[in-house]
Amino acid sequence: MSEQYFKSSPTSQHALHQIQDGVAGLTLSFQTDNGVFSKQRMDYGSKVLVEAFADAVPVGSYQIVELGSGYGPVTIALAKLYPQAQVTGVEINERAYQLAQANSQLNRVENTAYQLADAGQWQASQAPDFVVTNPPIRAGKQVIQQFVRSAQANLRPGGELWLVIQKKQGAPSMETFMEEVFGNVELVTRYKGYWILKSKSQY
Repeated sequence: MSEQYFKSSPTSQHALHQIQDGVAGLTLSFQTDNGVFSKQRMDYGSKVLVEAFADAVPVGSYQIVELGSGYGPVTIALAKLYPQAQVTGVEINERAYQLAQANSQLNRVENTAYQLADAGQWQASQAPDFVVTNPPIRAGKQVIQQFVRSAQANLRPGGELWLVIQKKQGAPSMETFMEEVFGNVELVTRYKGYWILKSKSQY
């Protein structure tokens, strides 16, 4: 059985390789390895999240945080699409965290930063304008609900959480939960079974 990607310290044997993938008109390269999420290609849900966000949010000098950033594809794509923004990835998996830093260099982006931390317990040094996440569904409902609570606790007033989740993996119940936590939720788009949900911080 393969090792769970949401472990903090993967022990599986290394198998470094490089992949290339496209999203939102970008072509990006990534170093990946065993013990990380979606090592063969950029996850489809992550692509839907990036493209929905880019379609809706104009270019600006934002503070953007990704919770559960893995080896960096969403963080790096958003940094490319929003060159005036500062994009920070928060990741518990040490192997993915190290790969993400290397992948920012590989893709020549300088407006990224990474924190090795549990996204559910993360505390921002500066309240972000946006939090985005493709949460680790296999980690269980309690873990991904804590991602939502963490976003709500850290966003600036008026800041937004953007979350992608498949309908079959609990999108309707997540929509309800985000409404409970934030007092509002919007279904931004649905595409091939993926839902993009957005909530706005009220305080």
